[in-house]
Amino acid sequence: MLPAPRPPVLTPAPEPDFPDVDDDQELVLEELTRDQVRDWWVRAMKDHQVVFDRIDRYGEPSARRLFSHQLVDQAWRRARLGHLDLGHTTWGQG
Repeated sequence: MLPAPRPPVLTPAPEPDFPDVDDDQELVLEELTRDQVRDWWVRAMKDHQVVFDRIDRYGEPSARRLFSHQLVDQAWRRARLGHLDLGHTTWGQG
């Protein structure tokens, strides 16, 4: 009889390299690399609080420059709707 196979060892994925920003230091968009901007986008798509943190710290225009108008608008819509956004259609459309 063969021994039971062992489950694979799962190692956590490394955290993306986000620039460290102190409270006194401002994150300058022009100094970010493409990979850093992409990592910010991924974080914002997974957690819209990242968008709101950017708005609180640097203002909405800066958040729209970093993420996009569409992503910021989406974060605002979902914040107004609550946790679950299933979308809707009215009766009679079609």
